[in-house]
Amino acid sequence: MKSIGPFLFLLFTFVFCNPTFSQVQNPDIKALDAEKWKGKIEHDIIVAQDGSGHFKTIGEALDAIRVYLPNPLTVFIKAGTYKEKLTVHGPVTNVTFVGESPETTIITYDDFAAKDNMGTFGTYTLKVLGNSLTFRNLTIQNTAGPVGQAIALHAEGDRLVFENCRFIGDQDTMFASGENSRQVYRNCYIEGTTDFIFGSATALFENCEIHSKADSYITAASTPAWVEYGYVFKDCKLTAAEGVKKVYLGRPWRDYARTVFINTDMGPHIVEEGWHNWNRKNAEQTVFYAEARSVGPGADATSRVDWAHQLSEDEIKKYSNDLIFSGETKDADFYGNRWFGYQKDSSFNLEDAWKKDVKNFPHIKPVYPIHNEKVTSFKGHVYKTSGNRKLKLDVYVPKDAKFPRPAIVMIHGGGWKSGDKELQVPMAMAVAQRGFVSAVVEYRLSPEAQYPAAIHDVKEAIRWLKVHAVEFGLDTSQMAISGSSAGGQIAALVGLTNSKEYEGETELKASSEVQAIIDMDGVLAFHHPESAEGQVASEWLGGTYERKPGVWDAASPLYLVNPNLKPILFINSQYPRFHAGRDELVAKLDQKDIYSEVLTFPDTPHPFWLYDRWFDPTVNAIIEFLDKVFL
Repeated sequence: MKSIGPFLFLLFTFVFCNPTFSQVQNPDIKALDAEKWKGKIEHDIIVAQDGSGHFKTIGEALDAIRVYLPNPLTVFIKAGTYKEKLTVHGPVTNVTFVGESPETTIITYDDFAAKDNMGTFGTYTLKVLGNSLTFRNLTIQNTAGPVGQAIALHAEGDRLVFENCRFIGDQDTMFASGENSRQVYRNCYIEGTTDFIFGSATALFENCEIHSKADSYITAASTPAWVEYGYVFKDCKLTAAEGVKKVYLGRPWRDYARTVFINTDMGPHIVEEGWHNWNRKNAEQTVFYAEARSVGPGADATSRVDWAHQLSEDEIKKYSNDLIFSGETKDADFYGNRWFGYQKDSSFNLEDAWKKDVKNFPHIKPVYPIHNEKVTSFKGHVYKTSGNRKLKLDVYVPKDAKFPRPAIVMIHGGGWKSGDKELQVPMAMAVAQRGFVSAVVEYRLSPEAQYPAAIHDVKEAIRWLKVHAVEFGLDTSQMAISGSSAGGQIAALVGLTNSKEYEGETELKASSEVQAIIDMDGVLAFHHPESAEGQVASEWLGGTYERKPGVWDAASPLYLVNPNLKPILFINSQYPRFHAGRDELVAKLDQKDIYSEVLTFPDTPHPFWLYDRWFDPTVNAIIEFLDKVFL
């Protein structure tokens, strides 16, 4: 590799995974020659007007960034008012721009449409054409005032994220546009007068304050006819300046405009009719304007225009973030995480599962973690950092362990989209009391990252445990992996694979190999006569079987071309759909003379391992199986 020079070496040594401004005050940072470094920098940059950074202006920093970066970088922008007219060009990707705070790091300019006859689209303060970019803790403003069109933000790139930012202007404050552009605005403040959020992008506004400074219109979408989503506002608050009393939610800049407000707090300045047709009757036939679950004096739906919609509960489900931003292109960022972030799905939990199952099994009781004096707990170890995401695991060690002990890594279920490692804690403590080192593992679920991210995560957890084997007294030559439901499928796939596509990237000098597998009601084949996997599997695998047959088969332990076969214990409920592919896999094991067991609990709910009636028998079966295998 070509030498990157002393500056980049220095910069590389002070870069960190998820830094804050308190961590970048480095007295050794020297100002750089903007012309000399133009288009060459691949690592983090500090911008400071006082000369304490690498560059004094944001424009110089932008010019210095190498196009199509091989790895993400961050541009830290120290407090100051930067009067700059900026363009982030298309070849600039995978960059995060971070200010100290939106109150102190301000990007400003004052162009307007009538100035030198430049027209609306020349008035921007910041134009964003690049992809996979994040902006955080910034104010972006146009201070031209009420003189007509004057854009603060012009955004047309794809996979754009704006967090904790302020957008200040009057008419046309924000041009969120681009037919193939997807944008997220989270915890932002946006103010303006007329049509101050306008354009053709698919844009999600979450937990934002939208502030109207005049009687006028908030949105003016121009969604193309072939685009399914336009502007979506969720959990936002609509406020207004004193004296503002007549504001419309939106009007169509072009036919087919789409704008939806969900869970929005609407002030009294929102007019009863809600929406305006821009005096084009034909627009009423093509636009899609809708609301749902909104509150406040401006949210009364009884007087809305008859061509607007109130979403049903089923229709609201179509506005989950992953569906809004779905498409033929990948939704993963450089680290494999969904670029638009995620909200943790807690729909699968012990209490709700018990409330459902106790109706059919009235005598069952959920098993909770309890203090065990014979077990030492080591909680919250970060085993992997993926971008801003830190994945953790907990380890349980028998207190009387004097020699390396066999270990078991435990993977929770929840349909690949929900659940928590805490669900496995009672069983982890129970097997630890019986002499095993146990670990429960957090992994990325489908709302956060699609297959194969979870497989890569779990394999990294195994490698991390092996690297730290001495710390926990575990025997790296006697390790098993167990999983329940979706976790059972993951455990089987992790245990049976060792090729690069399943391993993921790692810097740890250890193998992800295990010597035994326990699969509790986890499917072995997604597309199979006994399988009933549908929507939740599609969400994890990135599409239906008809769209992604290769992915569905690659994620199915039964269909592996060259499986790394090893002893497996199958523990199943009464439902055949949860052991789809089991019998065929057993036959493969038998053919290679590899040990396996099948234990079926009749008349059981699917998550039987969570309840007292089957908890101890399950633990006993696991211990007896591992004693045979490891002996």
